[in-house]
Formats: sequence, structure tokens, C-alpha cells
Amino acid sequence: MSTGALAQVPAAPALAPGATVGRAEVLMAQSMPLRLLRSPLRTVTRLSPALLLASLSLAGGAFIALTWLHMYQQQRRWQRVELARQEVKAFRERPAVKHVLDILDYEEYRTFYINHPADGRLIGFEANDYRLRRALRSHDQMVKMRSGLDEIKRLASQSNAIAPKTLELVEQYDTQEFIIEVTLRDWFDSFLGGLEYFEIMIESGLVMAEEIKPFIIHWIRLIGDRRYRRKGGSGFYDKLSHYIHWAGYGRVQKLFERFGFKILPPPYSTHDFTGIETLEAEGAKYDTYRALCLAKAAHLVYEDRDYVTDISRLWLSDDIDNRWKQLPPRKYVIEVIKSWLQEGEKTSIRDIRDSFVYLDMRLTDTQAFLFRKGDNLILVFKGTQQLSDWKTNLKIRLKAFTILADQEAVPPTGRVHRGFLDAWQSVEKQVVYYLKKWRTPQTKLWVTGHSLGGALAAVATISLETQGFEVSGLYTFGQPRVADWKLVNYMNARMGNRIVRYVNNNDIVPIIPPQIIPWVPTRVYGHMGQFRYFNDAGSLRRQSFLFQRFPDRLFGLIRAIVTSGTPDAVDDHKMEFYVANLQKALDREEEEAKLEIEQGLISGDFVEGMKERMRARRSRIEG
Repeated sequence: MSTGALAQVPAAPALAPGATVGRAEVLMAQSMPLRLLRSPLRTVTRLSPALLLASLSLAGGAFIALTWLHMYQQQRRWQRVELARQEVKAFRERPAVKHVLDILDYEEYRTFYINHPADGRLIGFEANDYRLRRALRSHDQMVKMRSGLDEIKRLASQSNAIAPKTLELVEQYDTQEFIIEVTLRDWFDSFLGGLEYFEIMIESGLVMAEEIKPFIIHWIRLIGDRRYRRKGGSGFYDKLSHYIHWAGYGRVQKLFERFGFKILPPPYSTHDFTGIETLEAEGAKYDTYRALCLAKAAHLVYEDRDYVTDISRLWLSDDIDNRWKQLPPRKYVIEVIKSWLQEGEKTSIRDIRDSFVYLDMRLTDTQAFLFRKGDNLILVFKGTQQLSDWKTNLKIRLKAFTILADQEAVPPTGRVHRGFLDAWQSVEKQVVYYLKKWRTPQTKLWVTGHSLGGALAAVATISLETQGFEVSGLYTFGQPRVADWKLVNYMNARMGNRIVRYVNNNDIVPIIPPQIIPWVPTRVYGHMGQFRYFNDAGSLRRQSFLFQRFPDRLFGLIRAIVTSGTPDAVDDHKMEFYVANLQKALDREEEEAKLEIEQGLISGDFVEGMKERMRARRSRIEG
């Protein structure tokens, strides 16, 4: 049947009331779906050929345009990828960058060769950790070194005031070691300048972050991710982070943060932990300073053992920060040369062994250190770093809490994460031994840790409190759940606000293990203590509610995906972000305190307030 014939098929007549349905009507009803299909054909036949042709042309044009746009976007993408590949290739072919990559890629044992700028002779050297740390000193330190070397040589030429042996060492350092340091410094400037250029390319839209990421992520991880760093190089990596900050490589910092890494300059100071036990007595509004000090310790415990010992020695010393600034140039040169001659010698811990101990239980891969400063004892646990640490995390079955060191102590009611309890009990007896040895009636005990370390700190606190060691404060960062609600409620009632738990935006670790374990539905996991939250901007919220956190976390997730192409659930867990955010919070509080003092001076209440605080301090001392 032709199309025209189809268009002339008469419509079915309506049935009269009470009429019966005959065979013809049944056949018509059965053909209704076919008639519905023919309806569009009738509509098409009624369109004019010109309108039909125009519609088809528009549809074809749209299809061709979309196809062309897709092909154009693909071509642009491949052009950007090719540009990124070429720029990275040119970057890698720079001699200075090649040397830095060799140093970063676990090949610091290589012998490098340079020509002396004065006489052209060949100088061979290894880029060891000590030499790298000297090369990445601040600009002012290098200027003071140069000035001191010149001053010593000038004095030697004018008189015999300089001993021949000393002058010989100064000459050796000046004509070789200082040249090596400047060369290493130039190499790293070239490398960091290249990373800055990659960030500029991303910001200007020449390439997308996800397009250049495969080419450079390995180098970023070698610097920003502890898992990729060479063993024993903690001092160098901290010095490099410091160099990136003070030398003004801001776009390098942005590039690292784009891919989830924080370049944190060494946060450690000789003033850390001084007065953390008297914050409330001194009238401090918040305990952010105390939390920051403990966060620094939780950050330090990830470093290698020698570096942990060095920083602990710094904390325990009576030295001052940046002591080199108070030294005249000649004295500074002598100090540097003395340290240079002692490089490579095994440092003894004899001078701090009465105040510091490092605990390492290899069977459970549990690390911690304990040190005392004044009337404070600080116990720090290492967090998740190796595969064996995650094995501990994944032992999520609950078991009854037990005390290993003191069999007479009555354990608290409730159940605890099996893996965390086993890890704590591997070092429990050693911790208890040193606590009994170092504790005095005035001693304040502080316990801290990040990630798995935070969980071990929580379990340790439960155990130590049960054994009669009063814990003045438990501060954890990105801590997973450790116990059921029965034990959680017991500890909250016992310690109250002495337990503080910090969580950074979308950090995923605090939500594991899940509250309810499917195969043991009667046991529900919970968190202990006060909850404090860092929002997506890194600002501290001491009180927050779920309806406030949900949009903030969603915004942080979207921002991370747009910026780097990946969610931030793992990146927000990094301890560097916790330290940086607490420092930001402390700086803000100090600014607010200054404003209050200024307002008090204006209103006249400041003097009376000072007198009141002095009277309270005097009565406390006399009491």
C-alpha cells in the first residue's frame, strides 16, 4: 500500500449505546498500534519538501558541529599533552635538573664533578645529607658565611692572629666546600624554577593539571610524600621545605597543594612545650598552643630515628632559635667548620638519655617516643605509614580491654579494637617502666598521635588511666575509632574535656572502622572526647554541627576534584595540614589577643586586669 493510501484510511466510527461489537470492529481494535505508528508518517507527508529538507539540514549540521567540536577538543587536549611532554622533556634535559633528580631519586651516593670557577680544576663530591643541608641554608646565612671567610683571610694577611691549622681549614672550606654548596644551591634553584613554570602553565590554561600530572607526579612525591623519600634524609627534606618557603617559591607550594601535598617548613622551636601545663592558669582562652606543640611531636615521629633524636635534643636544650643570628661572621664560620669536621660521626644520645627514649617494636611495627621537658612528660605514637600499619588498622574485631603491665589493675568495662590493643601492649611495659622512673608528683602527662598513632594514643590513655597514671591531656589528629560506646562513655565520664580530637575537613580515617560491624551488630564503635573541626579553608571550628560540616565537606570534595582531578579524602589526612592549620589558628588568636589588649588600654581596664593576673600568679606560687 502506498503512503498516500495510508493517509486516506477512514477513521473508525464510534459505537452506539447498546451496540454489539462485530468481527470488523475486533479487527479494527487489533490494528490500533499499527495505526498509531502510521500517524507520524501522515504528519511527515503533510510537511512541505522545503521544510523537511531544512529540518534535516539543521539536524545534520548540529551533528556535524558536535562531532567537529568533540574532535577539536580532543585535538586541543592532545596538543596540550604534547606541550606538557615537550616542556617536561626540556626540563629534564637541563644538566642542573638532571643532577637534582639523581639526588632525589635515591642516588645521593653518586660522585658529581664540577669545574672550579677560578682555576678550572675538577672537583668531585657526593651530595650527602650534611652537605645538602648546608647548601640550602638561608640567604642571610650564606652571606654571613661569605663575609666571615673573607674577614678571616683578611686578618691572616695583615697579621699572624689566625693559627696556621685554622687558616688551612678555612682555605680548604673556602676554595672547595663553599664552591660545592653554591653549586648545589644553583642546581636546586633551577629545579624549583622549573616546577614554578609548570604551575604557571596550569594557571594560564596552557595545560590542565591532570594532563601534566603523569609527567611530574613522581618528582612531587619524592619531595612531598614520606613513603618515597630515602631513608635517613629527614634533615635534608626539612631543609628543602624551608628553602622553598623563605626563597619565595610560592607557586611550587601551590603546585604541591594542587596534588594533595603540603610543603611545611620545619615547625620545631626551642620554645615548644614551654608552659603547656599552665595555659589555663595563665588565663589563656584556648589550648591551641598546647595542641600545636603536640601536633609537632605527632608530625616529628614520622621522621627517621636520628632526626627525631636531634629535634628532641633541640626541645630539651636551653639554646635559642636561630642562634647563628647573634654570632659575628668570624664566629659563625668557626662554628660551621667545626660541624663540618664532625659530619658523619655517630651522635650519642648520652646527653639526653635521662629525658628521652625511642621505642621500636618490630614484631608489631609499633614506634613511639617519650621525653620529658620540665614538669611535662610527652608520649608520642607513630601513625600509618607502612603496609604492616594497615594490617593493624584492619584488625577491626572488638575484644575485652585488658591490662598487661599491671595485673592487679581492674580493666574498664567495654570492648576495644583488637589490632590497636595488640599494638599498644607490645610497648606497654616499656612505657610504664619509664613513666614510673621519670614521674614526680608535679608531672603532667600528655599523650598524642596521628592516624594509627592517634588510635594507639587513645588506647594507651585508657590503659594508663586505669593503672593510676593520670593523663593531663589526650590530643589526637585524624584518629580512627577505637572502642565501643560502652567504653567510650566510660572514658568521657572519667576524663571529660581532657580528651580532644581534631579532624581535617574530608579526612577519611576518622570514619573507620564503621560504627556498626555487620557481623556483630550489637557492638557499635564510637569516638571519645571533644571534637574539633578544620573546614575546607583550614579554619578551626571548636564547635560544629553535621548540617554545617556537610556542605563544607561537599564543597571541599568538589574543589579538590576540580583542582587536581581526585577527591581529597586521603590528602586531608596528611599530618602537615593539621600542623599548618593549628599554626594558622594560633596566629589568629594571637592577633585577637593583641586587639583585646589595645582595646583594654583604650578603656582603661588593662592595668586592673594585669594586677589581678599578677595577684593570682603570686598566690599560686606561694600556695
